[in-house]
Amino acid sequence: MLRRAALRLALLPILLSTWAFADTSQSDSEPRTLLAAMAEANRSLDYQGRFLYMHGNELSTMKVRHAVIDGHEYERLTHLDGQLAELIRRDDQVICIHPDRSITRLPAQSGLAPMPFQDRLDRALPEQYNVLLDGEGRVAGRQTWHLRIAPLDSHRHGYRLWIDQDSKLLLKSEMVDASGMVLERMEFVALDTAATLTADDFATPEAAMETAIEGVEPGAYPQGRLEIDIEWLPEGFAALDRDLRRATPEQVPVSALAYGDGLASFTLFVEPVTAESTVEEGMSRMGPTVAVSRRLEQGDSAWLVTLVGEIPQATAERVLAAASVRLDAAQ
Repeated sequence: MLRRAALRLALLPILLSTWAFADTSQSDSEPRTLLAAMAEANRSLDYQGRFLYMHGNELSTMKVRHAVIDGHEYERLTHLDGQLAELIRRDDQVICIHPDRSITRLPAQSGLAPMPFQDRLDRALPEQYNVLLDGEGRVAGRQTWHLRIAPLDSHRHGYRLWIDQDSKLLLKSEMVDASGMVLERMEFVALDTAATLTADDFATPEAAMETAIEGVEPGAYPQGRLEIDIEWLPEGFAALDRDLRRATPEQVPVSALAYGDGLASFTLFVEPVTAESTVEEGMSRMGPTVAVSRRLEQGDSAWLVTLVGEIPQATAERVLAAASVRLDAAQ
């Protein structure tokens, strides 16, 4: 298990980066050209549709709308079963609408959530992966190219992609573990690429309560001077960004440090605990997202460190076992 504060901060943006992939008008079926076309299509096309989203053992139906209006990119994801929840994006500004109709605004440039998958694939694929064209197929009644992105070691997951031959939109994706088990799936069941959408389709409803994930001045708290030393990282992983954040003014700030290989990523969340605190150490997993927590101490200080990311459990545990915390007195 892990502390609720770290989990809440970690998981809010994850859904945004799990489904959106796509385009361009090129018809070349060369794998890397298709990936670039897929990424461009998602950014530039107006479309709406419905898709199934499987995350671990949970299955939900969602509606997506996407448009470029007056030079701004809009997206809206709406849960169609269970409690009503939505994500709305304008460019890099994200609004999470919760079932109780409260709203959480995410920073425009947080730098800590995994980058949208299609943007990562639009760049050079990390050398720890191979991309292969694996034939053709059909999804939602449309002809597709089938691609596989295969990791070259056991420290990251693989992907299967079905790309629309007409629009180049991603119609189906699967994240798989080393045995081929599907950890996460997105699959369109209906798609309209001739949709006429306006800014009203992306309007934010009146909120019952509104909060924001806010940055905190690091010098105001000891955890702002935290340094994480990691003696082992999987090949290709490097530090990406860090900040100090909290969801409410009353919450103790949590230090967040992000790592990635250009495709896979994880974040370390560090929060202070007292000697008397009862902390929840251990592991939990939902689909491809693993969370591992352990208590680390330095002198009279104690910290709960939680790793949250879409990497194999054994890799997450090895990274955390190689981590130590120290306060940088020079800052």
